[in-house]
Amino acid sequence: MEKHRLMSTTQIREELHEFIDKADARLLNVIYAMVQADMTESDYELSEAHKTTLDQRIAAHESNPSDGRSWAEVKAEIEGQL
Repeated sequence: MEKHRLMSTTQIREELHEFIDKADARLLNVIYAMVQADMTESDYELSEAHKTTLDQRIAAHESNPSDGRSWAEVKAEIEGQL
């Protein structure tokens, strides 16, 4: 693997993916632990805009729970468009 001082984010991602695909279990556990340690609760939080959208959709469902379609109907429609 070539070493570069300045790499683009895309290049770094590509090299990391390649590296991880070849890594053994011990190294994967180390990398995973590093990523988990760097994550914070805010990494999992929704934005206010997303929360507002979800609240609106929940309210719409609660006001008319029979409105909408089943997953089978949606899936059939999508497959029909392919």
